[in-house]
Amino acid sequence: MKDYSNCELSSKRFLIFSWCYNSFFLSREASLECDPLFIINSKMKIIQVSLNNIDLSSEDHDRYLFNYRHDSNALVNSIKDVGLINPVTLMKNRDADGVYTIVCGYQRIKVCQKLGYESIEAKVVEGINDEEIMLLSLHDNLSSRGFNEIEKAVVLKKFLEIGYSCDRLISEIAPLLGVPPNKNIIDKYIDILTLDTEIKESVADDELEPEKAFLLITLDGIERDIVWRVLFREASTNVNEAKETIRSLLDLKQIKQTGMVELLSSKEITHIISDNKSNKRQRGESIYRLIKTMRYPVISKKEDEFDNFCRELGLDNDVRVNHSRYFEGDEIRITIKTSDEEKLRISIEKLLSNIKNGTFKKIFSMFK
Repeated sequence: MKDYSNCELSSKRFLIFSWCYNSFFLSREASLECDPLFIINSKMKIIQVSLNNIDLSSEDHDRYLFNYRHDSNALVNSIKDVGLINPVTLMKNRDADGVYTIVCGYQRIKVCQKLGYESIEAKVVEGINDEEIMLLSLHDNLSSRGFNEIEKAVVLKKFLEIGYSCDRLISEIAPLLGVPPNKNIIDKYIDILTLDTEIKESVADDELEPEKAFLLITLDGIERDIVWRVLFREASTNVNEAKETIRSLLDLKQIKQTGMVELLSSKEITHIISDNKSNKRQRGESIYRLIKTMRYPVISKKEDEFDNFCRELGLDNDVRVNHSRYFEGDEIRITIKTSDEEKLRISIEKLLSNIKNGTFKKIFSMFK
């Protein structure tokens, strides 16, 4: 690996190296060659620090930390078995003598505290600014464990708070997190942090996709809670179904002059949720269809009729018949999925047979 120790701090963009993670940087040498604007932080010294002298509770103790609901069980077992291999990184507290602020290693410190350690080995960094410290913390976490979706939101928010422009977040930070480099998406990630704790925990634990959490941001507290509980916790809908269901619920509020809580607390919804014989996905599909029927009764009736006619066709699953969205057009689309001529022949013969027996005529009559 090249020696970068003489590089100057001449750029607004920084990539701080932490030498305890050589494997991380070696694996990224090619990408560094393409982006040479970086610095090496050599202003560290390793000392033994008492846990009592590390700030774990002040209002500003987590200034450089991104942790949110991270599982520490594996770390507990590791430190218990082999000790603390990688020293944590600290800096001298700017407001209190003899006290240290955590830069990297909050989970390691908490585990050592839990295991009864009195002191630990730590790297103490001096002479760098907030941006450099934040980048050091970011790369330390990227090299050791990565981030859950809520932690990604925390990272974006904290870099914004120290003065990063949206353009810099998009070009420098979002790609490292695997977040789409898009201002609207970044804003939504940051807004996720305003959601209730239970919802954020669900996102952090990969039980709720960020795209579904984005849908909850626009709702008020009471509506948000019941939509999350009914559509995402008690049932399971995909993102498109959830979007359409929430849109329909908002329309029904105006049409029926009632609240979303009342709509989602109806006997029909309660019956669906309490059905122990169905799984979450089946409950989600039932709720989606019910809300859609309430919002578009005429179209829903037509869809049921269309589905019944399609079942009469007796086609294999590889042959699909679809109507236009909301029956706005007067055409149908037939899709055949096949891997050989014989299967294609059978599918076409079934279609021709249904033309002869008049089933397709019933379908086309729906569009008149």
